[in-house]
Amino acid sequence: MKAEYKQLFQNRNFTKDLAASIINRFGDSIDAIASSWIVYELTGEASWSAIIYAINRLPTIFLTPLAGPWVERHSKKGVMVAMDLIRAVCVGVLATGLLMGFLSAPLIAVLTLIISSAEAFRIPAGTAVFPHIVSENLYGEAMSLNQATSSITELVGTGVAAAIIAVIGSAGAIYVDMVTFLLSALLISTLHLPEDANHAAEGFSLAAYTQDLKEGFLYCASKKRLVLVTIMVLFLNGILVPMNSLKTPMVKEIFHGDAWFLSVFGMTLTICMLLGSVIFPMVQKKMTMKKNLVFICVGIAFFHLLLVAATPLYNNLWVGAAVLAVLSGVLGFVVGLGNMYLSVEMMRIIDRDYLARASSIGSALGSAIMPVTAALITLALQFTGVSEIFLAAGVAAILFCGVLLTRSGLDEEKQEAVISEAA
Repeated sequence: MKAEYKQLFQNRNFTKDLAASIINRFGDSIDAIASSWIVYELTGEASWSAIIYAINRLPTIFLTPLAGPWVERHSKKGVMVAMDLIRAVCVGVLATGLLMGFLSAPLIAVLTLIISSAEAFRIPAGTAVFPHIVSENLYGEAMSLNQATSSITELVGTGVAAAIIAVIGSAGAIYVDMVTFLLSALLISTLHLPEDANHAAEGFSLAAYTQDLKEGFLYCASKKRLVLVTIMVLFLNGILVPMNSLKTPMVKEIFHGDAWFLSVFGMTLTICMLLGSVIFPMVQKKMTMKKNLVFICVGIAFFHLLLVAATPLYNNLWVGAAVLAVLSGVLGFVVGLGNMYLSVEMMRIIDRDYLARASSIGSALGSAIMPVTAALITLALQFTGVSEIFLAAGVAAILFCGVLLTRSGLDEEKQEAVISEAA
């Protein structure tokens, strides 16, 4: 294991990309606190916060699949640098507007839309450039290291955000985010990569773009193992919506606790997700698609079903907090480890020429499932309670596992055939 990490840190392209990712995540974690505070301060209305959140998600769902084919025909490094600079300019305008007094909620909405649209191009470009930076035998270690450092940076950024805002104000905190984008662009521009633009000399052609878009969807549909991974990603994103959207009602109605319970839940979940991503390189060779499916589904069912089943224990707040910590710890570890497996598998399965297109389609689907699930939960809550929603999520995890195991052919013999086909 030490040899693999030594190889990674000797790889200058990887260390520069990792540094850019860490810097970006630090800025984003500060911006997330400062921006939400700014929106509410300006409007005094929670509805604007919801509107900004929705605008932030729309480009991921609708624009990312369209961005993939365009990214394939251009320099991935150039796209990443350009998108970082666009985001830096928008964040700079936001901070200056706040400082000079011309910032408004509609302007924040417009800037958020531009920033999210830039991210819709930046993300597939970053995914497509990954195989040019890291050799396939180091994918697990590289992605584990990236995830672990990003999680730690996010924790640190979130922790110091309040102090930064207190010292230099909300505008100053946003300027910090602008600087992180500029530093990221600078680091990415120094990467030494082979020419990675496909057909760049041909210029833009609507017919070629449409053909690339069509080929991307057909390619995704033709790869059986990729379809299975995508289905599992969709399931994972969707099944966690009740937990993510009903955290406060869960604490109040099930545990009869206060905000302290939310802190216990959030910290335990984050730390154990980090632990899962760190452990992954040590166990990746022993994991198969079948084992990962069972592992994820059993862990998710364990969390949701036992959380409700242990309700009589919650009369004692200390016992309730302990149960919540254990259950959220198990869930975090399962999600962290399972998500790492799915990410690495997807990177290995997809051919380099299709990486931007296929990853952008997967990203859009993964994002789209969340508002759909949230809408269904909102509808269901008109007829039932939070406990019943959590019980339904646990049962759904078991049913999903059973259906996929019996219908997808994920036994060991067929799996080897699928691996050969994917290669």
